Amino acid sequence: MKIRFKNKKWYLNIIDWKVGILSLLIIFLIFNTLYSFDYGLWIWDGDLSPWQKTIGICVSLSAILGVLSVVLFAVHKNLAYVLGIVNAILFSLFAFSFGLAIEGFTNFFIYIPIMILMWYKTTRIKNNKKQFESFRSNTYSTIFFIFLTFILTIAFYYINPNLNKVAIQIFGKDKVFEYGSNFKYFEIASIINSLITALSIVALTMMVLGFRESWTIWIIKNVFSFIFFGGIGFLNITTLLINVTYMCISIYLYLVTTNKQKLRIAFSNKINFENTLKFLKAKEFYLSLSQQSALNNFDFKTENKILKSLLKEIKKSQFEDNVIFDNYLLDHILALKKYQLISVIKKIKRDYLVFKYKISLALQNKLNYIFIYTESNNFEAYKNKKNWKKFTKKVVFLSTNKEKSLNEIKNIIKVELNKKTTSNFEKIFKRLFA
Repeated sequence: MKIRFKNKKWYLNIIDWKVGILSLLIIFLIFNTLYSFDYGLWIWDGDLSPWQKTIGICVSLSAILGVLSVVLFAVHKNLAYVLGIVNAILFSLFAFSFGLAIEGFTNFFIYIPIMILMWYKTTRIKNNKKQFESFRSNTYSTIFFIFLTFILTIAFYYINPNLNKVAIQIFGKDKVFEYGSNFKYFEIASIINSLITALSIVALTMMVLGFRESWTIWIIKNVFSFIFFGGIGFLNITTLLINVTYMCISIYLYLVTTNKQKLRIAFSNKINFENTLKFLKAKEFYLSLSQQSALNNFDFKTENKILKSLLKEIKKSQFEDNVIFDNYLLDHILALKKYQLISVIKKIKRDYLVFKYKISLALQNKLNYIFIYTESNNFEAYKNKKNWKKFTKKVVFLSTNKEKSLNEIKNIIKVELNKKTTSNFEKIFKRLFA
């Protein structure tokens, strides 16, 4: 049985509550700073040592700063990096104290340098429409990041005990647990602990490089952290609550960042109908018009220069809402394959260009459509799905009739523009309550 509401837009008001929810969350974390759920005491009561009180305050303060830095990072405020760095320092003290030396060293020597690098990168990017250049994961990048996670997990599994000995020498035996002495299930806890650190580094690396899927990795990391601090490693209610908070924020930001739908359409070779151009301009599309290569003979330097300029234009178009590409990069890549080359060296150079720019193009935002006119030089190449499935969602072969093809383009674009107005939140709530 589905619940129906008279006002179909009721769920949009939920989004306006986010400031209130964030405020309540901060108040709860401040309370958590003063009251220890793990010891069941106020921070000034009981027989807790000064070190235990310090660690309790550090982990709670790091949670507050962590939440604020994540929220500020989502809205591109430089203060996010300052709070993130302080958060990393405070959480490091907690990690060292509980025998998680690898997390402490990772925060000091990896998180903080990466935060500084991101801060520098953000400052530079803010000169260009205040937006981040982003990439889309493809088969190659996914394999690379999975492999990196696997290697780092194995490395940290063996490094963790030795780093913990270093932490004991620095802070003293009375302030740092011996590695694994507080784990409920030593072997599985050691693996999960190593995996959490590996996932954190991979997620941060993806954020620096501009991969939107980094939020997905943070969500996975938070799930394993919940498992670890929920009792597989050791039970720590404060850290458990913090990870639940981070998980909710990560899911929210994943929905927000994936909600920025942009309509991206390409025409194979040149848009040769004036009426089509007039319609697109009326819809306020950003038109990316490129020079078509007219080379009869393969020249490596010239082709590389053309492909490089086309890729640069595609990256530039990330900051536009609706984009139309005329003579798209994929057309040039497909055209390269047509060269009948006798020289082995030229063939190797040609194949290198094809491979290089295919990977580069696959990292860019996927097109919604490529429209193929019958006059296209690559008409036959687009009939093979393998040539385009990594770069666009759909290919449409247009009619030879000008009026009919224009109407088809108009209908498709109108449908896509209507889809853009529906947010992820609306989609979710409509499925539940429509």
